[in-house]
Amino acid sequence: MTRRDFTKGLFAAGLAAGLPVIGRADEAPSAAAGARPSRSLDPFAIGVISDIHTGLPWSRQKYRTGREYPWQPDASKRLVDEILALPHPPANVIGLGDISLAFGETGDYEIAAETLKPLSDAGIKVTHAMGNHDIRAEFLKFFPGYDTTTKVPGRFVSVVETPHVDFILLDSLKEPVKRGDYAACTGLGLGEAQMEWLRETLSSLVKPTFVCAHHAAWDLKIDKLCAKSPKVVGYLHGHHHHWMTNYLHNGYSDAARVIRMMGFPSLGLDFDVGWGLIRTSPSKAVLECRARDHYFPVKKPAAERPPQWDLFVRDWAGREISFAL
Repeated sequence: MTRRDFTKGLFAAGLAAGLPVIGRADEAPSAAAGARPSRSLDPFAIGVISDIHTGLPWSRQKYRTGREYPWQPDASKRLVDEILALPHPPANVIGLGDISLAFGETGDYEIAAETLKPLSDAGIKVTHAMGNHDIRAEFLKFFPGYDTTTKVPGRFVSVVETPHVDFILLDSLKEPVKRGDYAACTGLGLGEAQMEWLRETLSSLVKPTFVCAHHAAWDLKIDKLCAKSPKVVGYLHGHHHHWMTNYLHNGYSDAARVIRMMGFPSLGLDFDVGWGLIRTSPSKAVLECRARDHYFPVKKPAAERPPQWDLFVRDWAGREISFAL
């Protein structure tokens, strides 16, 4: 089955199930295709993408993954076009890690850079966090500068400033000792230097701030640290390829705080597919969940699209998640 047959099958199966086709990544609105905005960018809006997982074909892989996702680059490109087709695209897009398919090959980042280039060409500032499938040195070959602008030497830690709220992008990548081994790609952590920087930074914040990383806050053991900081308004992460929302708190005392933690889908690989658009005002930030698809082709694309996949998309498409500033 070719990628084209697979994507056509997804679309047709949704129609056969009697469900609306909700802007799937494989059937993005035609108005978005090739669109480039002549309109101004919105400084109060932030796009959120995660888990791009671009990868070389099997024949070109140095570290064989055992998997191919031929539909992924086009699916991601269509969502990039969707961002650009907005009346006023966001001035900033943040990425929550796992740019590479699996083992951080140079070619993976070359494909990712080509996929995302229209965003920077339109004047949008794109800032990435590192995920557990990334390799920093390979990433730098096509996304230079992170080693010189980072807040923590040896890690790629960024702060994205917007008028109403800032975003701290942490680096939770623990690079594998052995390349080409899936089991070796499961490490995570911030390290002592980054933890020290984070504690000092959160204790001195004067502006509402989101903390962001590839991994969830409790996996990095910073859930209570984030919740107790009065200026941290939320936590954003990727990794699971699912839309998901939960809460962080710092105990049950009278002084306890509760903030929302939000997980994002993949940009075009598998499970939930989509991206997020955060619009900000002085009092709140509202995330619109741009759910575009759901599929589970780990071994091969499904010949028939289960109706449940469309229901997963409908459950999240257009849903709004609010954060008080």
